[in-house]
Amino acid sequence: MPNSPSFPFLKLPFLAIQNIVHNLSCTEITELSLCSQHPHPGLTGIEITIDRLRMYIALMNGLEICSIWSVTKELFSTTDYREDVIDKVSIRILRLGNSNFQIDAPQQPENAIKAAVDHLKDVFKLPLTVMFKPFGLENYRRFLPIFPVCYHLYVYSSDKISEEELQFIKDNVVVEWQAEFYKSNN
Repeated sequence: MPNSPSFPFLKLPFLAIQNIVHNLSCTEITELSLCSQHPHPGLTGIEITIDRLRMYIALMNGLEICSIWSVTKELFSTTDYREDVIDKVSIRILRLGNSNFQIDAPQQPENAIKAAVDHLKDVFKLPLTVMFKPFGLENYRRFLPIFPVCYHLYVYSSDKISEEELQFIKDNVVVEWQAEFYKSNN
């Protein structure tokens, strides 16, 4: 709506702004940040880590994590989570702190991660770095559509999967700059 009148949100008293932002959903906060006329200073990339123990998405400033969305695979209490819809995918999100969120996705974490990653890429237009350890992940191929194109790809324990599986990853992920395949220490 280019002709709609603007609302002087930042001219509100601090407590009013704090109360409003506290009640916004994760996606609303992200979209509110789009209203800034300035580039998003300090943000250098989006980083995804996926292995059998943890899954998370982080907004990065160099090596520093600015904001993180961790994905849980266990079912937790439903009362604290807020239902959110990102790109037509229903996601349950719990705000843990100013910039820390937990996504409840025990059944299909790949759908929640893909929706969140696509949304962050669309909003911030930052390069994507993927840390991926397929060994030990049940049906790891379901996670590949999350990052069909990325700037950096790091695949760990690549020696613990077959050459055919490794080639499948190489054939299905477009890496814009650098791909590295690390062997395990065992």
